[in-house]
Amino acid sequence: LDAYGDDIGGTTNLAGMFQSNQGYQTLRVPVKKVDSGYQVNVKVRYLTEDLPFGLLVTKGIASAVGVETPTIDEVIAKTSAWIGKEYLINGKLIGRDVMTTRAPQRYGIDSLEGLIR
Repeated sequence: LDAYGDDIGGTTNLAGMFQSNQGYQTLRVPVKKVDSGYQVNVKVRYLTEDLPFGLLVTKGIASAVGVETPTIDEVIAKTSAWIGKEYLINGKLIGRDVMTTRAPQRYGIDSLEGLIR
């Protein structure tokens, strides 16, 4: 809220804040033109940085404290397949590429106690 101030219309919940944030209105799925039309461009920051250093950190913290994240898991599964990475196996952060992320599990942290020590 401090960073976007009046650019956010709905502040009653997180989803409303994202949906009404004027700063996000021009963001689009990154695509590139190919012979048959368009396809997702997988060599963009949203996948190469935001996934391993953002969303996977969120997933890792949630897992450590016992919170299920089915929607996040779906996003991770889909996008990691696009970029040829394996982060999740059966919903757990134990895939071969977890060590390339900033998820707490990379550092051997898999519990609330581990997060706060």
